[in-house]
Amino acid sequence: MRTSAVAGIVFANSNDNLLNRLTSLRSMASVPFGGRYRLVDFALSNLVNAGIANIGIITKENYHSLMDHVGSGVYWDLDRKNGGLYLLPPYATSEAKRYIGTVDALIGAQNYINRCGSDYIILYNSDTVANVDIPAAIESHVANQADVTVVYHKGGSPKNHKETMLLELSDNNRISKITFNTESQADVNYDIGITVLSRELLKKLVAEGYENDARSLNRDIFAKATGQLKIYGFEHKGFVAVMDSMSSYYRANMDLLKSDIRKDLFDKKRPVFTKTRDDMPTRYGTKSNVKNSFIADGCIIDGTVKNSILFRGVRVEKGAVVENCILMQETAVEKKANLKNVISDKNAVIGADMVLNGTENNCFFIEKNQIL
Repeated sequence: MRTSAVAGIVFANSNDNLLNRLTSLRSMASVPFGGRYRLVDFALSNLVNAGIANIGIITKENYHSLMDHVGSGVYWDLDRKNGGLYLLPPYATSEAKRYIGTVDALIGAQNYINRCGSDYIILYNSDTVANVDIPAAIESHVANQADVTVVYHKGGSPKNHKETMLLELSDNNRISKITFNTESQADVNYDIGITVLSRELLKKLVAEGYENDARSLNRDIFAKATGQLKIYGFEHKGFVAVMDSMSSYYRANMDLLKSDIRKDLFDKKRPVFTKTRDDMPTRYGTKSNVKNSFIADGCIIDGTVKNSILFRGVRVEKGAVVENCILMQETAVEKKANLKNVISDKNAVIGADMVLNGTENNCFFIEKNQIL
């Protein structure tokens, strides 16, 4: 299939409210992850690795950080004359103001959908961390002559996602029933926020849904059309993390400390691209002690760091102890401070001798630019 036959649409503000401490000033798509990435990097990289070079990002609010990160799309090879990366703001049309659901969001992006010229569209939520074989999903969609293909994972479903579809599948992976449940369930088939369908069908479903006051593509359209549409599932068997709470965000970052998960998520055949920043290598003092940690460049480590994720430019001074923490860009941990189960946003300062203790399910959170 030619690469121009498929376009991608990424929802930048997917479930922002579930990570509100990190999304008060940024979109879900631009939430930092894994020491040097943003959540949107996984969506863009998966699409680009599939040869898709026409991608629209639907924004809603707080998207200045996202604009700064993606820019013209050069780091994903999306700065091009034909196709490329498009930021689709919430006031794209006179009909669609600030949207309140995926149907409204797609109505606002209808100019992009009409003009992209692709045969197929991949809808992609930005709150999913996974390295997905998108070409295989497209091939499955075409082979099944499906109307809609939903990428799913088998395991414990997200707890707080009201829009996550729980799928009942037949032997040939056709979806016979779609339900929704806000309580996490073990060993179920749940969608991970990636959907494949034809551009013409998307236009038809969105137009009809909008006329009938539908808000949710999943709830109001797909779930009610399993008898009329051929909806199939495509299973992703690798690592998946769907952000549905601060604790899920914390656990997903901590999972990167496991070698098997790193190997799966950062597959060399399908690399994860991000905005690069030239910086010096991390410097380790003579009395530093670092174990099982994910540390970006530009850090200065003179204290102890264990089982932690450190973003670019973090400073840990002498005598300080950082354990089971996520410290974002330019965080400073001063002398003899002791941190355990802490998430700090960018440019935070933890003063000397400060002791901060959280738990895995309730991390101590430090806001952006906060000084303690």
